[in-house]
Amino acid sequence: MSILKKLAGQTAIYGLSSILGRFLNFFLTPIHTTALSKFDYGVNSDIYSLIAFLMVIFTFGMETTFFRFFSKKENAQQGNQIFSHTLFPVLSISLVFILLMLLFLPQVAGIMKYEEHPEYPIYMVLIVMMDAIAAVPFAKLRAQNKALKFVSIRISQILIFVLLNVFIFSICPWLISKDILTSFIQQIYHPEWGVAYIFIANIIANGVMLLLLLPTFKGFSFRLNWSLEKKYLLYATPLVIAGFAGIANEMLDRQFLKYLLPEGRAFEEIAMYGANYKIATFMMMFIQAFRFAAEPFFFAQAKEENPKKMYAQILKFFTLFQSVIFVGLVCFIDVVKIFIDPKYWEGLYLAPLLLFANLLVGINMNLNIWYKLEDKTRYGAYITFTGFAVTVGLNLLLIPKYEILGAAIATLLSYASMTAYAYYLNQKHYHTPYPIARIFTYLLSGIALAYLSFAHLRENFLASSAIVLTYLLLLYLLEKKDIQKLLKHDK
Repeated sequence: MSILKKLAGQTAIYGLSSILGRFLNFFLTPIHTTALSKFDYGVNSDIYSLIAFLMVIFTFGMETTFFRFFSKKENAQQGNQIFSHTLFPVLSISLVFILLMLLFLPQVAGIMKYEEHPEYPIYMVLIVMMDAIAAVPFAKLRAQNKALKFVSIRISQILIFVLLNVFIFSICPWLISKDILTSFIQQIYHPEWGVAYIFIANIIANGVMLLLLLPTFKGFSFRLNWSLEKKYLLYATPLVIAGFAGIANEMLDRQFLKYLLPEGRAFEEIAMYGANYKIATFMMMFIQAFRFAAEPFFFAQAKEENPKKMYAQILKFFTLFQSVIFVGLVCFIDVVKIFIDPKYWEGLYLAPLLLFANLLVGINMNLNIWYKLEDKTRYGAYITFTGFAVTVGLNLLLIPKYEILGAAIATLLSYASMTAYAYYLNQKHYHTPYPIARIFTYLLSGIALAYLSFAHLRENFLASSAIVLTYLLLLYLLEKKDIQKLLKHDK
């Protein structure tokens, strides 16, 4: 249990940046959904969904590759070599993409339906390039247990991005309305630029982030051992394929909406879908914090005696905690909705589906650690391509008939299929003794209580509070012994 406490502590530290970051970004949602038209907010959702796709290509699985080989290093010099060999592909891909974008900008803008704003694809690639270059240095900080430095840089980047957005979309219009510093403000603020300011703020914040990360680049060298580089690329390639299919499961629905719905409504529907998807941000806060802490932890724990038992315990408590978040958010959806503009509230029926889909993302992440430990990363591709096939098939089938509801259903069923297949492969090849009956109990009881609240008790906060407390009591009674052990100082 002391090992679980260590992981919980690391998750809490990384969670500070993850939760604060996602909360601050979520804090921007009412500002953006109010200040921007539905069309512009749809553009924002579309561009950031494409950024998620490109991040998989630009980073090329080098975060996980770095952890895999850094955990085996024997000396500091070898650590520098691993850092160089994992950062080099990222730099190379970034350079190639920015050159291609500049050479074929009119064609790319046309395909993306941004003929009138060819600058948007340029902003998109710059954001991705800067985030990708930072990925391996951030992984280095995590591997070296420099959590506070990691958190401080992340928070600095996020705060700059948020403050720039607040200045542009809230303070500048207010200053102009009060005729304060009008001539100065008009030099930097042009209302017609709209969503472009979000991308510009992101680029500025990323620039500061890279400056703060510069000391972490110490030890990087362009002197490469190509046999080692080939080894790393072979390890990473299945992760990239799996990652691309995985991000397609998360983001491809926006692209299907853009191309399958009538052109006049497409971006507005993407805006409705994207705004309500933001509610799932609360679920993803913990998942992201857990991932930052768990990935290096799992690799280190693999060296210990009987790691499978520990992995089973971790998934049990992870699911327990995530289920509580899911039930709490659905029960208090009418409180959470204040973070998006009222013009998007008609899409709230999507939120429970998307929240549960993201809960499955976290379970799937736990189930999949085995193939990274065993250097069998091809299985990641098998799992995510299963989800990818479901995503493509169901989006094509459901969006023309059910529009954004069809996209949400496709997302949920895609993650469900991936989770089921991931569990099957885990049991076949690594056989981790997960307490599957308990996990199903958490999930099914959580779904039942969340449905009761959403379908029949909306805005009845007393009843919703009773449901959440009942669920907490049920989980405590089921896990009383292990929870008490976990809360003790050592065991």
